[in-house]
Amino acid sequence: MSKKKPTKESQNITNVHDKFFKETFSRLEVVQNFIEETLPVEYKSKINLQNLVLSKDSFIDTSLEEHLADLVYKTTFEGQEVLITLLFEHKSYIDSFPHWQLLRYMTNVWELEQKQKQKPSLVISIIIHHGDSTWKKVPIQSYFGQLQASLLPFLPEFDYILVSLNDFSDKQITEFKNAFLRTAALLMKHSRDEEKKLLAIESIIVDCLKSVEALQDDDYMETVILYMNNTLDLTTNELMIIFTKVSTIVTQKFMTVDQRIRIEATENVTLQYIKGMLEEGFNADTIAKVFKLPIKKVQDIIQKIKDSNPNL
Repeated sequence: MSKKKPTKESQNITNVHDKFFKETFSRLEVVQNFIEETLPVEYKSKINLQNLVLSKDSFIDTSLEEHLADLVYKTTFEGQEVLITLLFEHKSYIDSFPHWQLLRYMTNVWELEQKQKQKPSLVISIIIHHGDSTWKKVPIQSYFGQLQASLLPFLPEFDYILVSLNDFSDKQITEFKNAFLRTAALLMKHSRDEEKKLLAIESIIVDCLKSVEALQDDDYMETVILYMNNTLDLTTNELMIIFTKVSTIVTQKFMTVDQRIRIEATENVTLQYIKGMLEEGFNADTIAKVFKLPIKKVQDIIQKIKDSNPNL
């Protein structure tokens, strides 16, 4: 069977990464354990983990969405109210000027608060990176080369916390207390690996999946299966072997998800062909004969196309 070769930088794959990130880090217990496991002690010891509250707000605009996905938590830091923003960097290469992204993001936060006549929040930005490049943090001052001391006050001065999953060994990740975090961190870290490297850690993946299954969260298990199916450089058979080693139930779920993906892909192709025929002036009867579909099915598809394309 031929390899699936995901286009890592396609919008679809970006959406898959973002969805998996949000599905995982929207869980309070995941973020609590993430902070405990990954942040420097001078921060995690002062963040009130019990008061963490997920905010419905997002501050990503069109200039940021190709770089980052975000989740915002409210809590206190030694008694002072703060926003902790989890920013997921989903590009495979390192942006040379991450402070520009963060500055736009924080400005979005403060502008909204100003409109709502709220006091500006102190923003603690945490970037979670899972690319295959090494991210070296540098101060914003370094972008400008050698500056005289008298010019430094004209620069914005702020920092961010970088959590690069590449900095954690697989053993460290498997020791994370939370099973969701364990599994997500491992899969995101290796999502751009080639087949040989993935098969080398098959037993670790299986153990992580077993720990998730033990929590009996069917929705999250389906999210994991979708993520693996869409991002990992493994064939359907290779994925099937992994899921078979987890349990019969997980194997059946994978087969159901895989079948649904195949049906959706076929339907999308059919829809695009029918749209093309409509644009060329073919009617429903002709299209039904070409595709050997019931006329009612074709009419439904045509209506769906027209709903999203009023000019047709």
